[in-house]
Amino acid sequence: MSDYRDVTPNQSTESAKEVAKYIVNYLRHPLERIRQLPDWKWTVLIVVQVLVSMASGVLTGLVPPNFYGVMSGIIISPMVGVVTGFIGALFIYYYFQVFEHRTCSLRKIFTLILFANIPFFIFQVGSELIPPISLVGFAFTALLMAVGLTENFQMEKRRSLRLVTVLFAIVFILWLWNRIDVARMG
Repeated sequence: MSDYRDVTPNQSTESAKEVAKYIVNYLRHPLERIRQLPDWKWTVLIVVQVLVSMASGVLTGLVPPNFYGVMSGIIISPMVGVVTGFIGALFIYYYFQVFEHRTCSLRKIFTLILFANIPFFIFQVGSELIPPISLVGFAFTALLMAVGLTENFQMEKRRSLRLVTVLFAIVFILWLWNRIDVARMG
């Protein structure tokens, strides 16, 4: 029997410190970091998605201070963040299969969506005070998506811009519809 123990670091294991370091670097240089996405496990991606969604939801509930808004940020925002992240990833995944005639990693697509959505989550905090600010955040998200699709998935720049423009238009229509509903109720 050999008492051999492999002490080489496992490349797929991410420590909380490494994850935090990547996120801080991403916040400093989003265009640079969106070009080089991390290769994290699903559990790490889900935890990061939940924490980012929760932080955004809680901060949104604090501007202006609202107990129900904070509780919604703790409970509802993470669920919505994960579900919309998966829906977006599945949409892009099947887009690649149908229109690009190739299969890309769903995990890598989810990673792109997670990081591209961070500006939206940041701008969402001020949406109660200035509702259109969430569209500004989504515009930054669209820009990062276009860069990420081009750099990480070798998608033609023109096609990636067209795709994110269509997605932005859909989000804008949904946002406008929501604003009209809010105005009718108020």
